[in-house]
Amino acid sequence: MWLTLLALRNGIGILMLSLAMVILGATSVQRLPVDLFPQIQVPVAFVGVIYKGAPPLDIEQSVVYPIEKAVSSASNVEHVESFAKQGIGAVQIWFNWGADINVGQMEVMQRVTQILNSLPPGILQPFIVKFDVSNIPVSLVTVSSDDLDERALYDLASNTIAPQIEQIANVAAATVEGGKIRQININLDPALLNARSLSILDVVKSVKAANIILPSGDIKAGNLDYNVFTNNQFRSVDPIQDVIVKVNQQGSPVRVRDVGTVTDSSDIQTNIVRTDGTRAVYLRVNKQPIANTVAVVDALRTALPKMVGIPPGVKVGISFDQSVYIRQSISNLIEQALHGSLLAAAVILIFLRNFTSTLIISVAIPLSIMVTFIVLYFSGQTLNVFTLGGLALGIGRLVDDSIVELENIQRHLNTTARRWDAILEAAREVAMPILASTVTTVVVFLPIFFVAGIARLLLIPLTITIAISLFTSFFVSRTVTPALCYRFLKPEQESHRSMPAWFVRLMDWSRERYESLDKGYEESLRWVLAHRWRFIAGVLLLFAASLMLAPKIGTEFLPVSDESQFRIVLRGPVGQRVEKTEQQVAEIERVLRAQIPAEELETIVSSTGVLAQGRSSLFNPNTGPHTSSISVHLVTPDKRKRNQVQIMNDVRPKVLKLFPGVAMFFDPGGLIKRVTSFGSQKSVDVEIYGYDFEKARGVIQQVESMMQQIPGLADIEVSREENYPEVNVVVDREKAALLGISETDVANAVLFSLNGNGPTDPIIYTDPQNGNEYYISAWLAEEHRKDFTDIENIILTGRTEEPVLLKNVASLKLNAGPVKIDRKYFQRVVHVTANPVDRDLGAVAADLEASIAKIQLPSGFSIRLAGQIQQQRETFEGLLFATALALVLVYMVMAAQFKSLIDPFIIMFSVPMGLPGVILILFLTDTTLSTTSMMGIIMMLGIVVSNGVLLVDYTNVLRRRGRELHDAAVTAAKTRLRPILMTSLATVLGLLPMAIGWGTGGETNAPLARAVVGGLSVSTILTLFLIPTVYVILEERFSRHPDKTPENIDWIPAEPASR
Repeated sequence: MWLTLLALRNGIGILMLSLAMVILGATSVQRLPVDLFPQIQVPVAFVGVIYKGAPPLDIEQSVVYPIEKAVSSASNVEHVESFAKQGIGAVQIWFNWGADINVGQMEVMQRVTQILNSLPPGILQPFIVKFDVSNIPVSLVTVSSDDLDERALYDLASNTIAPQIEQIANVAAATVEGGKIRQININLDPALLNARSLSILDVVKSVKAANIILPSGDIKAGNLDYNVFTNNQFRSVDPIQDVIVKVNQQGSPVRVRDVGTVTDSSDIQTNIVRTDGTRAVYLRVNKQPIANTVAVVDALRTALPKMVGIPPGVKVGISFDQSVYIRQSISNLIEQALHGSLLAAAVILIFLRNFTSTLIISVAIPLSIMVTFIVLYFSGQTLNVFTLGGLALGIGRLVDDSIVELENIQRHLNTTARRWDAILEAAREVAMPILASTVTTVVVFLPIFFVAGIARLLLIPLTITIAISLFTSFFVSRTVTPALCYRFLKPEQESHRSMPAWFVRLMDWSRERYESLDKGYEESLRWVLAHRWRFIAGVLLLFAASLMLAPKIGTEFLPVSDESQFRIVLRGPVGQRVEKTEQQVAEIERVLRAQIPAEELETIVSSTGVLAQGRSSLFNPNTGPHTSSISVHLVTPDKRKRNQVQIMNDVRPKVLKLFPGVAMFFDPGGLIKRVTSFGSQKSVDVEIYGYDFEKARGVIQQVESMMQQIPGLADIEVSREENYPEVNVVVDREKAALLGISETDVANAVLFSLNGNGPTDPIIYTDPQNGNEYYISAWLAEEHRKDFTDIENIILTGRTEEPVLLKNVASLKLNAGPVKIDRKYFQRVVHVTANPVDRDLGAVAADLEASIAKIQLPSGFSIRLAGQIQQQRETFEGLLFATALALVLVYMVMAAQFKSLIDPFIIMFSVPMGLPGVILILFLTDTTLSTTSMMGIIMMLGIVVSNGVLLVDYTNVLRRRGRELHDAAVTAAKTRLRPILMTSLATVLGLLPMAIGWGTGGETNAPLARAVVGGLSVSTILTLFLIPTVYVILEERFSRHPDKTPENIDWIPAEPASR
């Protein structure tokens, strides 16, 4: 009560404090960064290695396995995963949740550096990146032109646009995809090499030696000191042709032009990007880990038109912008909160029938929200869908404390002559129940801190937001509300005198309605108390019936959000050329445009094949030239009638029948799905562990056919692709040794002949016009690297400097190997993934487990379920534990408040009464039991006990005043009927806009709101009858001896003299 007394004695102080809250809150909200997610740091580091030309098996054995062993012993490592595909190896180090990723990254870097000398000499320097949400691009910047070719576009994007984008504040990287990479090619003729007794290694060595700049000391001449350099760097392409490779026996020089031609051309194109049907180049723009997505995209949009060095006719635009979804989700949540506030205020007005009372109570909403913004700003949080979702959820609950406070003050004002005494008496009467209901609502969220994984990182900001806003609303109800009531609230009869006659008649009519409601409730409650066992049997029957409905409600990890995009992964015959795959992509694009109306489609972007260099190759889902990833971006949900899944399912059959033998897989969603199921791109992931490829093939076939028979599974995809055509060069060591040729010479000669020396043994050409650097690469001319005889005729030079053909020291063996090898827990693993369609994830998981148990596995093999199934199981277990712990904490808080073990036990009967409502509303709205709906159930547990607290507390007050048991129970219930109905309806209607789930991102928080709305609605009705009934039964059975001392002798401080 001291808070209320302080507020009444210092009204000016409370006014100043409230104004400070508003000013600081308004300032904070303008400075709060806006983002989609809280500041999540997924503790994963990637070690990427480029080993150009190496097959997956070689990379697995010589690169991936040694790095796995080295990094696994780093501190806080939970497990290690890796993959090896053509020319690329990557090791993913998963740290324990909560580990410092920066420390982990440094330790991984040190361990990789220690083993660098034991890795193959042909690899590029390993690069290490930490995964956080910033590794998913915030924007795709497309560069296209009718005048420039792909080489010029790539050059422009890489050397002009990317550096300027990377200078924008908080941009981490701008990675170029698509186009052709400029390269100075030395195209060698094997016949000319043979005639001059040269190998490709001799040419590379000579050109590298000729292209050099070295400091050669300094000379003091006269008054000046000159630095001396030997500078033989190529200033143009032509001098490369004049480089002398050797001097023959006749003393004549053999130049590069004598054995081939030099062209200013490009590297072999391994990656083709298409945007809206034409070839293009795009840049993936990634933000810094803690940066604000919306601010980064705004800065990018501002910077693009101002970029220097962009030739006329080049179009630079944004084809995908992650901030659009964020902005719309945030604005939608703000709308929901505003609508909820208006509905909550309408409830108060209908019940209190007084504009002054409604305004006094409504003050609690903005004040609580402003204080929450202040705390979020100073604690370094962002304004995201979870923090704003917490505020929108709390809207209806924020007014509850003030409703109870004001309703009680109004009742006392109507019956007590002295205003000061009436307000203090009313405030003291409800002090304990208001505090107990606020603490119980907040305390149920504490166990969320024990939930593991990504769910914890997403839900804790929501929890903190609700807790801050509720404690603020409690503070407001104990200070601002009584102070405003003392200044502005009048007794009903007095306020009627200043109103028009028609309004007074309306007030009288409405009062009669409420009195008849009170009377009807009183009669019903007396009947229930007289037939208590019949009523309890009915409640138990209702509870049992609702439990029978529970199995019909599906389960999933998180509800699918309509992010206005889906992806198609195309997988052609293994070994298919990238140009052929591009033709298939073009046909798919044509079908998509025919099937999706222009008003629903934003853009189609595809990336075919793999980049053989840079960080993007690590995150590119393509495994080779035969694969492509097609991203379909739709207009925002408010501009179309169908959601992304409906559109995807409608086009699926048309696309699938295009190319027999070509596999195509569909995947809905974007950023939210990637973050919440990181580690698995699809919801269903069956992992098959085992080393032997042949045995694995049989297990994969069994699992795949089993999954095809399970209803509700689509896009079944096996991660391991077999039969990538390989040619193994088997060196005859004895012959090679006799001729003075090493295995390294053979390997390099083959690599350089087919792929060029490029990044493996780099020779750099610096363009004098712009200072950009490019590789000088020697290889066999294209017409001399088309079949196996060209490989057999690769020339080597031995000890005698006579030409030796490769076939004389090595044989070629045709083979087939995997396209990509995945590893996890130091074992080879195959992922068989799928998406659930028209069926919930929980039911699919149950069927999968039953089917997997029947599979006979060969020795050394095992199967486990991963992906969202695993995350759902772990999160649900954590949330069930959290729920049980929350109930215990609620009981303990109430026991401490009531100083009794029986009273909280009675109140806890209101908790199970919410479950029938939750089950019913989830069933009727076809909502699954997900992480978000379970959060709603936990929140509902904290709210429903508030009603029980009000009933039991006032019943105890009346009993202490000497009222008879039945009379006390009925009078207390009748007195508290209106505040209970008001608070419950205000909360339910405040959440209604969110529960409906309209607008962008509405489906994220809708299950949470629905669970609260359903549970609170049913629980309120049942609690109003069940709590008094249980109270009477227990009092009759275990009669307590109430303290008969009248409560009205408690001292009330005197009213201060008017100033």
